[in-house]
Amino acid sequence: MSGNKEYTQENYREGIALVIGAEGKGLSRLVQEQCDLLVSIPMKGHVASLNASVAGALVMYEAERQRN
Repeated sequence: MSGNKEYTQENYREGIALVIGAEGKGLSRLVQEQCDLLVSIPMKGHVASLNASVAGALVMYEAERQRN
């Protein structure tokens, strides 16, 4: 949730490895430091975070959308 860009604003056309943060907690500082970039998924209303599998699916869908 603390990424610099919204997940739809990043380029996923090259090979990527996704690291999904824990539900509610996100990524630890040490893991964040090893990542090349961090993205966030904007939350609306009273939703604080998404299930990790849902968050991963959103980003994977965006990567597939950009590649096709």
